Amino acid sequence: MVVGKDTSFDEKMLRLLLENSLEGVLLVDRRGVVIKVNQAFSAMTEIKQDFIEGRSIFRLFNDEGVKELFEQIRNDLWHDGFWQGDLDKNLVNNQSFRAFLKVSAILPKSGPVRHYLCQLVEDGTFNLSRSNSHLLSARDPLTKLANKPVFVDRLQRAIATAARYDKSVGVMILDLDRFRQINDSLGVASGDKLLCIVAERLTKCLRDSDSVARIGADEFGLLLSDIDEGPGAVRNSGFVAQKVYEALAESVRFGGKNVEITAALGITLYPQDGKNPEELLQNAETALGHARRGSRNNYQFFSHKMADVARRRFALESSLRQAVENSELSIYYQPQLNMKSGKIIGAEALLRWIHPEHGVISPVEFIPVAEETGLILPIGDWVIRTACRQMAIWRDMKLSAIRVGVNLSAVQFQRQDIEKIIRESLEETSIDPANLDLEITESAIMDDVPKAVLMLNRIGDMGVKLSIDDFGTGYSSLSQLRHFPFKTLKIDRSFVTSIVEDDGNRAIVNAIIAMAHSLNQTVIVEGIETDAQLDIMRNLHCNEMQGYIFSAPVPADTFTKMLKSGEKLKKISNKKAAKKSKGKR
Repeated sequence: MVVGKDTSFDEKMLRLLLENSLEGVLLVDRRGVVIKVNQAFSAMTEIKQDFIEGRSIFRLFNDEGVKELFEQIRNDLWHDGFWQGDLDKNLVNNQSFRAFLKVSAILPKSGPVRHYLCQLVEDGTFNLSRSNSHLLSARDPLTKLANKPVFVDRLQRAIATAARYDKSVGVMILDLDRFRQINDSLGVASGDKLLCIVAERLTKCLRDSDSVARIGADEFGLLLSDIDEGPGAVRNSGFVAQKVYEALAESVRFGGKNVEITAALGITLYPQDGKNPEELLQNAETALGHARRGSRNNYQFFSHKMADVARRRFALESSLRQAVENSELSIYYQPQLNMKSGKIIGAEALLRWIHPEHGVISPVEFIPVAEETGLILPIGDWVIRTACRQMAIWRDMKLSAIRVGVNLSAVQFQRQDIEKIIRESLEETSIDPANLDLEITESAIMDDVPKAVLMLNRIGDMGVKLSIDDFGTGYSSLSQLRHFPFKTLKIDRSFVTSIVEDDGNRAIVNAIIAMAHSLNQTVIVEGIETDAQLDIMRNLHCNEMQGYIFSAPVPADTFTKMLKSGEKLKKISNKKAAKKSKGKR
């Protein structure tokens, strides 16, 4: 409801509304004085209208706790613009009165709020609404923060105020990292406690005029009202983002473990990014998506370029879903070779997507989308089963037995019953378990090391080989690595690219190989493309390799021909390699 100046009410319209309402209605000014009251309220309370109007609302009650209640209502009206809840008080006529009360601020066309609308329904006549009171509640029952509907209402009011006074509004959405894992590993009670701690810390980061709400399972909304326009809005919002990360920096201890709190944060601004709550929240979610794909404790401001990227990603997601349904995905195999003999001893199974209209779509583009949407779970299941069936085909063709490496996504490792899938695939194909090689990145296992060790040991007990992929790009240490049942360590291609020119990279690779050999692990190096790189790896006593110097990933039928023909990696002399290396310098 919007009104103008104090004396500008449409008296006839107001009288009609009051007289025809079945609810008890009071119109109260900002001092708490009752301006108008309807007959329904007088009948509920058995207090005459002429006694009520013109008096303070406190005069209606004969209860010591009423001032505390109205102070709470006043605070919520200041932050939220409305309050609702149960009213159970003694009236001035000594009657006990129970009702459901809703209080709303009446927004003027300009200036501060001057009036409030109070609506009451007696307890016995509000059964339907009371049964749905959890939907109407203004507070999240766990954190005691405002809920999403309240947050949206606050945002709408902040926009209206900013429009009048040429100010900006900042909207932030914060999403906790690894919250599902915390819930799973430490229990729901610990997860709930963590949410309450985060809620308290976020509240302390903001001004009284700002607000925070819980808007999702592990998502919080932060509203920055009345901030400067243009560059000032960006600066102020960035300052608050830094305060948020500082507030969350202190770890929390659960069950004898220190749990680090990290989060992604998406920021959008009114009026430059959107004109209404829907646009701003959508844009904040878009910025949050970009922040999630960065490092931990990363925040991103929305840009229209992000929106274009988001639209492309949505189109890619839709196409990927169709690709799964229409069997457009396939597996290519890149040979892995013994460095001494040059023989093919294995292959890495690599997912490929050939779109019927757009051709080959890079895994770099569609794998992150698959992980974010959960499509990686059915896709990963299919890859494991298909690779096992292909090995069974090669076995039935009497070809030399080779192992096949299958990449395991962190999402699969954390959310899918990998043990069950592997066991079923082995039983279905009857292949030698030692020929299945699961390749797992460091980042997938370091969030919960004890759980990862337990799961990998169970998989290893089936006879399946385990490899740590992209080693050197994560943050594992030798002390942690020795607890895992890995048989193979794969050195990331980033170390190989400049190993001829970069003595530092060569020293790192040498140290990694020595460490792996001390743990009785085989070392595979990826991404070898030149003779010089190959010769250096041989001199460093690397066991196995894969790379374009021998073959790009190829379809299953092409790889089958390689196995039949017994293709080998060519050998080169150290002298020739040195000459090539010198030429590159």
